[in-house]
Amino acid sequence: MPAAVALPAALSAGSSIFGGIMGSNAASKAANLQYQAAQQAMKLIQGSLAPTNTGIQTAADQARADAVAAAGTAGTNLTGTAAAAGSNLIGAAGDANAFLNPYITAGQGAITNLAQLMAPGGALTQQFGLQQMQQNDPGYQFRIDAANKALQASAAAKGGALGGGALRSLQAQSQNLASSEMQNAFDRWNTQQNNLYSRLSGLGSMGLTAGTTAGANLMNANTTAGGWNVGAAGTAGNWLTQGTQYGGTAEQNAALNIANNTMSANRTMADLMTGGAAAQAAGTVGSANAWTGMASGLANVGNQVGNYYQQQNMLDWMKQNPGVFANPSLRYGTPSGGYV
Repeated sequence: MPAAVALPAALSAGSSIFGGIMGSNAASKAANLQYQAAQQAMKLIQGSLAPTNTGIQTAADQARADAVAAAGTAGTNLTGTAAAAGSNLIGAAGDANAFLNPYITAGQGAITNLAQLMAPGGALTQQFGLQQMQQNDPGYQFRIDAANKALQASAAAKGGALGGGALRSLQAQSQNLASSEMQNAFDRWNTQQNNLYSRLSGLGSMGLTAGTTAGANLMNANTTAGGWNVGAAGTAGNWLTQGTQYGGTAEQNAALNIANNTMSANRTMADLMTGGAAAQAAGTVGSANAWTGMASGLANVGNQVGNYYQQQNMLDWMKQNPGVFANPSLRYGTPSGGYV
């Protein structure tokens, strides 16, 4: 083959081969680089996802624990303060009642004595009689005797022995004096009885009032202290509920954030995997196209060489058969029956 034909054909063939190889390598290399970049990005996402989610969960757990612990501590302090205040209030009521104890004790003793006096056979249940009169008017007999002596002396001064009139006078005087003195003695005895009852009853009433006041002091103190304790317990319970709710909200938000992070990372990795697969597919297609281009170039070179030899054969035949062109009827024919 002449150099004028062989050299261009060789150059064209070499260019096609070189271009095909280079294009295929370049497409494969670019696809591999993009695929490797996608894989590396996926590893980075996977490597950062777990620590991030763990940090979110840890923070939520700590927030929940801190909230519940703080609520519990505050509630314990509150209930402790309320209990101490209630105890102090009850103690103060007891100290105040100590000042009422003498009145309570005196009232108890008075009621005991009054109950004994009012019991059957007691001094305040007895009827008034001679014994009571003598006890309450020891000068009665002295006054009777003195009156009789005076009457007898008067009668003696008038004539000697007592007559019937003098005896009647003496008897009447004794009866009148006895009646008068009996009434006076009863009045004094009754007054004494009433005074004794009133004094003991007054002391009993004073003790009852003091006892009632002391009981009210203790009741009020215990009621107030109980109210403080109940209120503190309710508030502590509300604080603990709020702390628990806050912790639950923190856990829910953490779970939502973790889910969102995971879904976002999965979407990103899916996109990266799709991109990497697309890059590999594009590289394969590019490599195939490069090889196809190389084959096409080689085919063109082959066609060019074939055309050259066909034309060269034609020229050689024409040189060998010059008469064909002198005869118009054979101008388009060939020795084998073909035509030019």
